Amino acid sequence: METAARIQSQLETKVVKAACPHDCPDACGMHVTVNVKTGRAIKVEGDPTHPITKGYLCNKVNNYVDLVYNDNRVLYPRRRVGPKGPGAKFERISWDEALDTVAARLKGVIAEYGPEAVQPYSYSGTLGLIGFSGMGERFFNKMGAARLDRTICSTVGGVAGQYTTGNVHSANIEDIPDMEVVILWATNLVSTGVHAMPFVTEARARGAKIIAIDPRVTRTTAFADWHLQPKPGTDGALALGMMHVLVREGLHDIEFLKAHTVGWEELLRDRLPEYTPERVAEITGLAVEDIERLGKLYGSTKKSFIRLNYGIQRQDNGGMTVRAILLLPTLTGAMLAKGGACLGTGKELRNVDMRKLQRTDLLAGRNPRMVNMIRIGEALNDSTLSPPIKALVVWNAEPANCAPDTASVRRGLMREDLFTVVHDTFFTDTCDYADIVLPADTTLEHMDLVGGYGHFVYALSQPAIDKVGESLDNSELFRRLAVKMGYDDPCFAQSDEDMIRELIDPEYNPLFEGVTFEGLMEKGWMHAAVDSPRRPGLNSGRWPTPSGKIEIRSESLGKTGLDPLPAYVPPIEGMANPEATRRYPLQVISAATHYFIGASFQHVRRLQEMMSRQTFEVSEADARARGIASGDACRLYNDRGEVFGHALVVPGMLPGVIGAPKQLQGSKQVNGLNVNALVSQREADMGHGPVFFSTLAEIEKIGALPERTTA
Repeated sequence: METAARIQSQLETKVVKAACPHDCPDACGMHVTVNVKTGRAIKVEGDPTHPITKGYLCNKVNNYVDLVYNDNRVLYPRRRVGPKGPGAKFERISWDEALDTVAARLKGVIAEYGPEAVQPYSYSGTLGLIGFSGMGERFFNKMGAARLDRTICSTVGGVAGQYTTGNVHSANIEDIPDMEVVILWATNLVSTGVHAMPFVTEARARGAKIIAIDPRVTRTTAFADWHLQPKPGTDGALALGMMHVLVREGLHDIEFLKAHTVGWEELLRDRLPEYTPERVAEITGLAVEDIERLGKLYGSTKKSFIRLNYGIQRQDNGGMTVRAILLLPTLTGAMLAKGGACLGTGKELRNVDMRKLQRTDLLAGRNPRMVNMIRIGEALNDSTLSPPIKALVVWNAEPANCAPDTASVRRGLMREDLFTVVHDTFFTDTCDYADIVLPADTTLEHMDLVGGYGHFVYALSQPAIDKVGESLDNSELFRRLAVKMGYDDPCFAQSDEDMIRELIDPEYNPLFEGVTFEGLMEKGWMHAAVDSPRRPGLNSGRWPTPSGKIEIRSESLGKTGLDPLPAYVPPIEGMANPEATRRYPLQVISAATHYFIGASFQHVRRLQEMMSRQTFEVSEADARARGIASGDACRLYNDRGEVFGHALVVPGMLPGVIGAPKQLQGSKQVNGLNVNALVSQREADMGHGPVFFSTLAEIEKIGALPERTTA
C-alpha cells in the first residue's frame, strides 16, 4: 500500500493552459500536462476547446517537450573565451557577473560614442505581446539607443494595406465554410498555417472551388482543385487582369464602389483597360483562357475568400502586388458577404497602445537614428556610420542566418571592436559571435498575451513549469539590466500580468470588447469582438485612411513617388524581367519549410532528421537542361554568394524557379551559409521591407559536396 501511494503521488499531474507564441498564423491553444512531483512537463497537446486550432498541433509543436528539454539549450550565462566565430568557446559565469559586464560595456559605449552606438536587434522569436515588444523597448527607449526598423517579415504588405484599407477588415477564416470560391494565393497552408485547412475542406465539401496560385508545387497546391502558376513577381498583373475581366463582364459592384471607395472611376476608366487578358498572359506566362476563367469564377459570387500569405510581398514590387490583390474583394463587394481577403489579422488583432507597452515617453523628445534590420550587414560594416555600431544586443532573433546577405552580416559580427550580447534559448550561429550569451526560457515558463495573424482569437499563455536552468524570460532580463544601468523608473518593476491587463483596452481597440484577463485565465482563449460597431471598416462605415474610405487611389502613396493607382511594376531582379535573367536565369523562392518555423525548432532532433539536408527544388526542364537528377550534389550561386545542397526534381514545378528552404542553420551547411547568402539587402517598393524572393541565381551539378567549412 505504501509503495502504491508513493507511485500514485509521483504520477499526479496538472494541466495548464498555454498558447504557442511562434511565428505562425495559428497561435494554437495548448494544454500542458505537468508532473506535479517533478515539476516537469510531460505532454503538450492541443486545446480541444479552441475554436480555430481545435485540439491538434502542427508537426513542429507536437515536439514541444523535446524543445524544452533539449541538450542544446542555453541554461546558464556564458562568456566567450578566445576568438569570435564558428567554434567559439564559452565559460559559465553567474548572472551578476554577466549583467555587470553587459552594463559596464554599454555604459562605456554610451560615454564614448553616445547611446545611438548601441543597436538592439530583435524580431519574432516569440509573438507574445509582452515578450515581443515590451520591457526591451522600454529599456532602449530609456537609453536613447538606436532604433530598429523591424521590416523583415510583413512590413511591405502592412504598408500596402495602410495605403488601401488602413489595415482593417481582414477576412476571417471562420467564415470560409460559407464561401463558394476560395483562393489560396502564394500560401502553403498545409505547412505554414494548417489550422485553416479544415475550414477550407469544409467549404469544398459544401461545393466551393479551391484555387491555389503558386509557381511552386506544394502540399497545398496538391490539395487544390485548380493550380495556377504565374511567374514570380507577376501576381499584381494577374490581379489587375482579373479586375479587367470583372469590369468587362459587369461583375463589379458599382454601388459598393460608390459608397466605400475613392478612385474607382480612375481605376475603371484609366488603368484597367491596360491589363487585357492578352497582355497579362504575356507578363505572367499564364494562358489567356485561364485568366478569363479565373476572373469570371471569382466574380461569379460575393462569397469569395482570398488567403494571401507573406512571402509574396518579399519582392521588389511586393507592396504594389499586395495592394492590387487586396482590391479584388473591393471591386466585387465580397466584403459585404463576410468574404474578402486575409493577408494577416495581426495588425488589427495586436493593435495595442504602444505608449503603454513600450513607454515611448521614455525617449523624452529624442529621435534616435533608425537602422533597418534587413540591412544590418551594411550597418555593421559601414566605416562612415557616425557613430559606428559599437554594441549589439540580440534577442528573439538570429541575424547570422535570418537576415539577407548573411556573409555580410557575419563579417560585421566578427569585428573585434563590436560588443555583442545574445539572449536565446539555444546556441544559435549568432551566439558564435557573442561576447556574452544569456539563457532565455520557453513559452512554458512565463506568461504572455498571444494573438496570431491568421484568425481573430486572443490567448493567454500561462506558465506551466519553473524556469529551466537559470533561464530568464525577456521581461525579466531587461528588468535586471535596467537596475544595473541605474534606470529606476517604476515601469521597469511592472509585472507581466499588470502589463497584460493594461493592454486589454477596448477603448483603444474595440476588438478587446468583452475580453478580460479573468476570462482568459479561466478559458485560455477569447474571441475578438469582430462584430463591434466601433470596429473600423464596414462595421462603423469609416475606414482608417485619410479619406475615411477604401483608397483605390491613394494620394499618400502618390506623394512617395509611387503610382497612386494599383499598377504592375516589373521586379528589378526576377524571371519576369528578361534583362535581369541573362546571367542568372533562375528565380529562387526560399519559402518556409514543413518542419521548422524560421530559426525555431531547428534544434529538435526528430525534426532535424526529417529535414536532414539542404535541397533545391528544380523543374524537370531546368534539370534536363543542366544534366541534373534528383539527389545530385549541386551548387546554387550568384554574385553575392553560393550555397550547396542536393537537387530534388519536382514534376510540375514552373521552369525558371528554384525552391530552397529558408533560414536553415548555416553551421549545418557545408560552407557555413544558407540560401540568404544569395539575397540582396535591397529594399522593396514599400515599407523598407526585404526582397528575399527577388533573387536570381544559377544552379550547376557538381561531383560531390565540398568538405564542410565555416563562414
